[in-house]
Amino acid sequence: MPGTTDRRPTVVVAGANRWSAQDLAERIERYFAGAYEVLSAATRGEAEQVLEGAASAGRRVAAVVAAADLSDGPGSDLLRETDAVPPAGRLLLSDSGVQAGSEGQDGIQVLPARPDENDLWPRLERMLYDTAPEDQQKVVVVGDRRDAAVYRVVRFLLLNHVPFAVTHGPVGQAGVIVRIDGRELRNPPLIALAEALHLTRYSGGTDYDVVVVGGGPAGLTAAINHAGLFGHKVLVVENEAPGGAAGTAVNVIDNHFGFPDGIVAGELAQRGLRQALNQKVEWLPACRAESLSALTELSAGDGQPPVRRLRVTARHDDGRPVELNTAAVVVACGVTARRQGGKHELDYEGHGVYYMALPADAWQVSKDDSIVIVGAGDTAGRAALMFAEKSTKVTLLVRGTLDGSAMLRQLKDRIKQSDIVVREKTEIDEYVGTEGRLTDVRLRTANKPPEKLPVNAVYVLIGADPDTKWLLSANVRLTKGYVATGTDVGPNVPSYATSVPGVFAAGDVRYRGVRRIAMAAGEGAAAALAVHNYFTGRAQLLRMDGDTANAALSAYYA
Repeated sequence: MPGTTDRRPTVVVAGANRWSAQDLAERIERYFAGAYEVLSAATRGEAEQVLEGAASAGRRVAAVVAAADLSDGPGSDLLRETDAVPPAGRLLLSDSGVQAGSEGQDGIQVLPARPDENDLWPRLERMLYDTAPEDQQKVVVVGDRRDAAVYRVVRFLLLNHVPFAVTHGPVGQAGVIVRIDGRELRNPPLIALAEALHLTRYSGGTDYDVVVVGGGPAGLTAAINHAGLFGHKVLVVENEAPGGAAGTAVNVIDNHFGFPDGIVAGELAQRGLRQALNQKVEWLPACRAESLSALTELSAGDGQPPVRRLRVTARHDDGRPVELNTAAVVVACGVTARRQGGKHELDYEGHGVYYMALPADAWQVSKDDSIVIVGAGDTAGRAALMFAEKSTKVTLLVRGTLDGSAMLRQLKDRIKQSDIVVREKTEIDEYVGTEGRLTDVRLRTANKPPEKLPVNAVYVLIGADPDTKWLLSANVRLTKGYVATGTDVGPNVPSYATSVPGVFAAGDVRYRGVRRIAMAAGEGAAAALAVHNYFTGRAQLLRMDGDTANAALSAYYA
């Protein structure tokens, strides 16, 4: 079937032992958000078999990373003798008197056996950039990695699986310069970047059968079912990149049907988007819904209540408005990160205060940096451990107690056994900085005087709130901020339908929704069926004629 084949390029990691090889392979796959299939091998023989398997399957090998001391021969021989990977994609990890970033014989690149991540990730980025096919668009980002503008661009590229390299250089008044095939964009809005990289699939139309707001598992699954199964004209509007919050998860998803060995969240999101595009779904990223309203009512005939089409008003991140008319809306916009609430917090957003911790964030810190994680859930625990792996000074701030939190027991145990400093019954009272950059936080701890703590970055990971303010204009009923559906609206309201006819909801934004990726995908499919049932007898709402609509319904139930 189109869209089901794993088309990712392959990276092979050959380690001195199986544990180290698997660990590095998993870190590489997470860092690049699942853009590459990363396979591990514990010996040269295993690595050669993996390379032969990739070749026989027609897979492109983007890089081979080998330890110098493989059990059955030098890693340098594996790199020197393989012809499965371009010369620029060969990296040797060795402590034989090499300097970080040096180049050995035959053009093989060399890093220490346990490279600092500040050396490893930029080197891998450049290698994968250099080995990408000539017909694949590649990006050079110019600027300081610690700058918020650079971070924003790099994060967008990672989440969209675009090969890139970061270089330092003069940027003048621009915080970041992005070079794409000879073009130079200064401080580009994400929509400009998406358009330059052909990441959008938007015809510029204004009339659709279904507009899906949110490109996470629920939204993409709903779109795939609408377009592929029911033949509707569908547009997905997404704030940033495919996958939504699920696409940024750092853990491997091992409970999703059909992936017995697990799958990185970013790759699952990209597969979902490819499947949607194969079904002719239109895709509009870097665009946020702002309001919902009803258009002129249409007569339903036969004494039935009138029906009406809907209007979604959205806006690109460069300020350009988008007006969309549609027969139905699926609200699948998920949730947005919750702010901590300390004084001046928003002043340092993107300049030391962050609401998401990706593996790529690891190269922003060094062992001398002080990182604060705010939160007591699983996400906060994983983030704290991720930074602690770099021997960074990590402080975990817990409003209550760690033992009394909902964090998984195994995460609590690992945190207690680590060098992470846990501060219980503590909150940030104020964020302090100079020249727009965060430098300190003032802490408030129960029964203790206020305390000032120097920091390089704060990651606020205390959960999220539903993104539903844009629905207030249409009087969509909310419960605790989430979209009410089905029996929470009324006794005769269909599942996934809201209080407004033609508006449906699925995924994390729905009241009583289960916050799991597999469940969100299931809700997306169920919401698509609910919308299709809503269209029955209301063909005048659709862009297609009544015969086509009825034929689609008959085909589904056949």
